[in-house]
Amino acid sequence: MARARRICLLALVVLGVASAAPVAHAGVVDTVHNLSATGAGSVHAGSTTEVCAFCHTPHRAATTRALWSRDLPPVTYTLYASSTLETTPAQPTGATRLCLSCHDGTTALGLVRTGAGRRRLPLGPVTGRANLSTDLSDDHPVSFEYTTALARTHGELADPATLTSRVPLDSTRQLQCTACHDAHDNPFRAFLRLDDRRGALCTSCHQVRNFPGSTHANSAATWSGRGKDPWPTSPFTSVADNACESCHRPHTAPRAVRLLAQPEERNVCLVCHNGNVARTNIEAEFTKASVHPIVATDGIHDPREDPRTMARHVTCVDCHNPHQVNGSPARPPSVTGRLIGVPGVNLGGQVIVEAAFEYEVCFRCHGLRDQSISHRAVRLNNTRNVRLEFAPGNASFHPVAGPGRNAAVSGLQAGLSAGSLIYCTDCHSTDGPRGLPRGPHGSRFEPILERNFRLDDPSPESPDVYALCYKCHSRTALLANQSGPFPHEAHLVRARASCGVCHDAHGSRDKPHLINFMLRNPSGQTVVQPSPTTGRLEYETPRPGGGPRSGRCFLLCHGLNHGPFQYGT
Repeated sequence: MARARRICLLALVVLGVASAAPVAHAGVVDTVHNLSATGAGSVHAGSTTEVCAFCHTPHRAATTRALWSRDLPPVTYTLYASSTLETTPAQPTGATRLCLSCHDGTTALGLVRTGAGRRRLPLGPVTGRANLSTDLSDDHPVSFEYTTALARTHGELADPATLTSRVPLDSTRQLQCTACHDAHDNPFRAFLRLDDRRGALCTSCHQVRNFPGSTHANSAATWSGRGKDPWPTSPFTSVADNACESCHRPHTAPRAVRLLAQPEERNVCLVCHNGNVARTNIEAEFTKASVHPIVATDGIHDPREDPRTMARHVTCVDCHNPHQVNGSPARPPSVTGRLIGVPGVNLGGQVIVEAAFEYEVCFRCHGLRDQSISHRAVRLNNTRNVRLEFAPGNASFHPVAGPGRNAAVSGLQAGLSAGSLIYCTDCHSTDGPRGLPRGPHGSRFEPILERNFRLDDPSPESPDVYALCYKCHSRTALLANQSGPFPHEAHLVRARASCGVCHDAHGSRDKPHLINFMLRNPSGQTVVQPSPTTGRLEYETPRPGGGPRSGRCFLLCHGLNHGPFQYGT
């Protein structure tokens, strides 16, 4: 009996198409896919009440699949391509090819087949967002075989065996338009098979590591209404509800590679992180004098890039993984939640998939080769590879990758000791008061310093001029010569020598106390030269038990010959 009813229903549908009776799938009638005079959309043919005829015909169909009533002209499509795509999509096949007979915009909607031959109804080609064109490079890839092997190779795809009929593959196990869309029913929007609030449709296949616990999956932040609408194609109003669509567009993406939602890579982040969705305005930080140059290097980053050979660049996702980022705190040197899931380079110079320590994120760009950076001073030992400057085997270094070598260091601010560790971002971060977005986005002070540190020489000493040094080192103790045998007051106040004349803030490979003399300042002016009487440019630290004035400097600085200058107690 059930079989008889199905045959009867099919006969009624076919009869309806042939006789113009308004018999059709109940869900289609009330959607924009009903192009007849009874259609719900703004585009419909007022001269016919046939609902199914725009896609189906019982006789002389263009293809036996679905008794298709539309011609399938020989179109070659431009396909989606990406370095992270683990398969090669074919020219559209199956249901996708049928969908494109309307949605590529090459054929009028009203040109259909009927039992009597071709028929022209008064409808032109599809327009607007529904026109995907023949360039599918900005659309989610389709017409590829979705296999268990593909899921394993990719690493963040669901095994196709776990997909339900709500996200179906076709009979050949290919992913087609019909995996996401049901052309006959539109209970949500865009004929989606699932309500995609909180990315439910995307995450049916894309199971990105740590995304469910990330900030972007859970933030209730909404758009303030100022500036650019971050979600112009979505009915949802919060970051969490938009989920994947906060950053990606599955069709006609403004930036094709990885289907990004904004034309400029940086603006995928900044459209929200400009104070109009996110609480803090990071975009403003990139207008300051010293910045990470995300504007100049937009579009160079690739997820598969090798730090050892990649072109020099920086963009937001070099430091942040938007799929995993969260607000969890940490203590130096471990990464905080804002840097979790980001590749790095370890102290040995090996590229690692996921950085465990903040400095490993920095080393990815600053730790594999000397950097040609204009703001750097020229020093006696002039390595510009930051990883080598912080190496624990050096004679001295700021305690970023490990505790400092000087167990007797004194004159530190309260709460700090010889065993304290610090982050790179304790020095390199936004300037200004708390409440601004932290991190090395931009600053008034080069090179992206949280506080002022003048390398100009001579410079008058003040709490502001060396504010960065005095953040950790007590100014009172230094100027009272309480931090060791060296006469800091004479050099800083009377001679107006910059801290940077003698000390390399990252580290010294062969001298204690960060001693690495500045030969030329960032402006190119000569600062320290060899002693004219001895020809030596050298520092000798006071020897244990060496007696008074056993520390010596051989150099010429500020016109004063140290040949040698002796100090100590």
